[in-house]
Amino acid sequence: MQMVPSGYDKEREDIVQGEIHTIEYPSTTLGNSRKARVYTPPGYSDRQEYSVLYLLHGIGGDENEWYTHGKPQIILDNLYADQMLKPMIVVLPNGRAMLNDRAEGDIFAPDKVQAFETFESDLFHDLIPYIEANYSVRTDRMHRAIAGLSMGGGQSLNIGLNNLDRFA
Repeated sequence: MQMVPSGYDKEREDIVQGEIHTIEYPSTTLGNSRKARVYTPPGYSDRQEYSVLYLLHGIGGDENEWYTHGKPQIILDNLYADQMLKPMIVVLPNGRAMLNDRAEGDIFAPDKVQAFETFESDLFHDLIPYIEANYSVRTDRMHRAIAGLSMGGGQSLNIGLNNLDRFA
């Protein structure tokens, strides 16, 4: 078993870094625009096609949760610098698909719990098509993955295992 290297999540200034930015995509599911963060690997080029990982947050988070607390951009940059990972795009969406999708108030209220289920429609009808239209990505199931933390882990299992034609 390989141990996690020391400093895997510490920013290194001597390496090439990817970019992480906020996008807004049109949600026909909700009838408004929604936000997500997208990480592109160092040297991202539209002349190459990339795999995509949709990385979902826990119940109290939103599209900023991983970026703020998990620092995936630093971990990914370090893995690329150490040649331990093939380049991919990572999408950090908001898994709460409702008009006011902020993690505020009673996060266990029925409408907010329903919004976690509604996210599946937003993902398939709005976010994935947006990513595939605006980034150079492979669109087959073998190059699309979904994972998450806590509530996002539950969403990942429900969505991913019920849609094996879309996720590997």
